[in-house]
Amino acid sequence: MAPSLGSNSRLSIFVLSLAIISGGLSGWAPPLWRSWAIATYNQILAWAGPQTPPSGLFLVAIDDASLQQGQWFAQQRNAPNWSKGLGQLPWPRASYATLVEKLRAAGADAVALNVLFEGPSSRSSEDDNQLAATLARHKGHVVLAAEMLEPNDSQGAGGLSLAPPFLALQQAAGGTNALGLTNMLKGEDNAVGPHPEAYISQILKPHGFALQRSLPLALMDAGAKKSRQPDALRALRPYGPEGHLPRLSAWEVLDPHRWQQQPLRKKLKGALVLVGPTLNQGENGHNSAFGVLSGLELLGTASANSIDGTGIAPWPATALARALVASLPLLLLGLIGLQRSNLSWRLGCCFLGFILLLLVSSSGLLRWHRALPLLAPAAALILLASGFGFDGYWREERERRRLRRTFERYVAPSVVAEILQNREAAEGILLGKNLPVTVLFSDLKGFTALTQRLSKEGRSTELVQQLNTYLGAMVAVITAHGGTVDKFIGDAVMAVFGSPRSRGIALEAAQAVRCAIAMGERLEQLNQQWQIDNIAPLASGIGIASGDAVVGQIGSPERMDFTVIGNTVNLASRLESLTRLLNTPIIIDERTAELMEPQIKVINLGEHIIKGIGEVPVYKPES
Repeated sequence: MAPSLGSNSRLSIFVLSLAIISGGLSGWAPPLWRSWAIATYNQILAWAGPQTPPSGLFLVAIDDASLQQGQWFAQQRNAPNWSKGLGQLPWPRASYATLVEKLRAAGADAVALNVLFEGPSSRSSEDDNQLAATLARHKGHVVLAAEMLEPNDSQGAGGLSLAPPFLALQQAAGGTNALGLTNMLKGEDNAVGPHPEAYISQILKPHGFALQRSLPLALMDAGAKKSRQPDALRALRPYGPEGHLPRLSAWEVLDPHRWQQQPLRKKLKGALVLVGPTLNQGENGHNSAFGVLSGLELLGTASANSIDGTGIAPWPATALARALVASLPLLLLGLIGLQRSNLSWRLGCCFLGFILLLLVSSSGLLRWHRALPLLAPAAALILLASGFGFDGYWREERERRRLRRTFERYVAPSVVAEILQNREAAEGILLGKNLPVTVLFSDLKGFTALTQRLSKEGRSTELVQQLNTYLGAMVAVITAHGGTVDKFIGDAVMAVFGSPRSRGIALEAAQAVRCAIAMGERLEQLNQQWQIDNIAPLASGIGIASGDAVVGQIGSPERMDFTVIGNTVNLASRLESLTRLLNTPIIIDERTAELMEPQIKVINLGEHIIKGIGEVPVYKPES
């Protein structure tokens, strides 16, 4: 059944509304929705699993193992010099000098120290001198961390101040050219945030700060490597959980014996190395799709993203373009879905569209490192499928009510419920179907003469009441035997057994004959009561025939009747007329007699000429 114009109009408005909402949420997302969208991207990254980071980048972590080794050696009588002071932070600056020397000796192109060396060493000036001498020897290949201190009030960036390394160390390393900022813009919820260069671009450059380079970019410059992406416009793309980037524990580098046996030492040739603590992250850690990452892991991720160009960028870049791209799937699928009213077709379109959207968005994120609009279009597609489902349910329920009203005019409600279990079959019956049925015709004998007499006597009302009582009783008997009252033709009743639902042609034939016998018995009861009430008795004749007949709604658009037509109907009507000639209340055809035996015995009345049909053998049920 085609959808109505009103239904399509409502759905069109619904589709357009969803497209507008999807576009608005994708282009101009409020904070809560933006955090949900980020969580969706993170889930895709988590499903994809850890990725292989680029080669040539290593982290040297000042971790729990390094502190524990320092504490263990501190308890020994002859602790080696390299282990002194490593049991707690801050470490001696001479230890960092040793790390730089060993890493450079192993072939590292550049080393970044993610440690803020503010002020002179708390140990001694010699501690500073050792690190300064090392920095001077490797000038241009070692970069130091600096940090912008932000105010705690809400007055904006006007109170920013730079916390640089100790001046002597800064000068030994090569001045401000050897510095890199570790500040990062905070990510929303479970996002790691943008590349550190975004902090430079958005916070420092507008205010003209002199130092405008992040530590990862300073490390790449020191190693003579160029970024493969516009870092300031990219979000970080983690490669995996904490420790997924190639990592060495700091104590393994400091311990000469351990360092000689370390298999990663030979891979440091030409590499970039980032040194820093990974301890006590807690609230200082950064959430990601793979859990909490340390600051060192995150700076390493930024460097790795720059090396292989895998930072994530929103696509399209502008809000309006994102809104249009997010609206397109809804408009397209809505247009396709509205072409056909079949609910399976519509839900299939939504399902395929959802899968395609997920595949394209996932591929864009994982393969091309672009964050396409996903959450809003996906949610809108789910709502679109729900809208199609509701519309389909509403149309189905409306059609069921129409069919129920149609059939309940002819058959019992229980039969209607069974018929409507298969709506397509019910529609087929209404449109027309050839079915094996048994047709019963009942007519009153002498009723025309009775009508004329009572009309002359002015007793028409009494006649109508008697006829209604009779017809009501006959309908009750027919319904009780599973028949369908097809129509009333004056005082005649036409009933059908086996339409619209058949219990089996043999059973329907037997029930029709049982119904005819019961109708005669019920009429006898009525006559007894009418005799008491001084009302003229009635007599009936019943003809029954079995065979194929066309069942369906027949009539004009203004008036339709659910009925049966065909030779079987004509034969039943002729057999009813024959009851007067043979003076028997019930006559059945040969086919009915064959179907009902041996359930009901019959008596052969011989062959008789039936008008329009010819000689036909007829029978009556045995009393």
